[in-house]
Amino acid sequence: MKAANRRCKTCRKKVPADSAFISQLRAFCSFECLSQFTKSDKGKKTIAKSSLAELRERKQKLLTKSDYMKLAQAAFNAYVRIRDKDLACISCGNFTEDRYGGGWDCGHYRSVGSAPQCRFNLWNAHKQCVKCNRYLSGNITEYRKRLIEKITVEKVQLLESINEVKSQRFNIDYLKRIRNIFNKKKRKVLQR
Repeated sequence: MKAANRRCKTCRKKVPADSAFISQLRAFCSFECLSQFTKSDKGKKTIAKSSLAELRERKQKLLTKSDYMKLAQAAFNAYVRIRDKDLACISCGNFTEDRYGGGWDCGHYRSVGSAPQCRFNLWNAHKQCVKCNRYLSGNITEYRKRLIEKITVEKVQLLESINEVKSQRFNIDYLKRIRNIFNKKKRKVLQR
């Protein structure tokens, strides 16, 4: 099948299909027309847009599994903080931000280090003040008491009994999926 002739993006002359100045999207009859297009405002915008897309694609290729884990964890933590925005700290019951750094953390009942299999479990993560999460190591005794009130004893015991570490761990595709899921959930909560 013969390729169709196209028109030069600058001067509108017909350009043969086998010309050296044809890309997937644009055709040019000569180097002068190509350089004239790149100097125009439309050409500059087109080049900037394509270079941003290329940069984004190259950055995506450089991400490691650890980077995807951080992105997925950040999306999960943000969702939990937004989900619990009207609730008090799960450990101390404080409603106001404290003097230890302000803001709120996503505190895990079973820590990510000791129970990585519970990292993305919504029963395991709740809004927690910075003081309890960072300076009191989660304030676990109080956390457990309020967690039982919030999700019932059976669910807490089930959460405590999850001890098998997944053999495959978290692969990149799974982490991408987790990130997308919690970003969508976060947007839905914010739209309410």
